[in-house]
Parts: sequence; C-alpha cells; structure tokens
Amino acid sequence: MKTLNFAENLKIEMKNAKISQDALAKALNTTQATVSRWTSGIYEPDLQTVLTICEILDVSPNVLLGWEE
Repeated sequence: MKTLNFAENLKIEMKNAKISQDALAKALNTTQATVSRWTSGIYEPDLQTVLTICEILDVSPNVLLGWEE
C-alpha cells in the first residue's frame, strides 16, 4: 500500500500517536532538532533507534520503513 519514505511515515505515525517531536526526543534521550532532521528527511536514525521509535509509537518497522504491503 504505502511506499512513502521514512520521514513521511514518521510524521504520519507521530501524528497518529499524538506525540510531538519534543516528546519523542525526550523518550529517545536525544534533541528535538535531531527528530526534526528525521522528519524532514535530512537524516535517518540507526536501526536500533528505529526499533525504539516503533516501540514508542506502537507500530511495526514495516510501517515506518514503508514496507507495508
């Protein structure tokens, strides 16, 4: 179905979970600026961080990575 990129999927799932960039950053022990770079597509987090984001947002890695069928 969806084949959006990580940044777009992250924004969608953050909105669905009603979590702000600042709240996600705090949960990941990083900065809001780092999360902003992920949501704008400038950078992508490492795999372990992606898995942690999935746990926080309660989504599968397939959803965030755009591999959802």
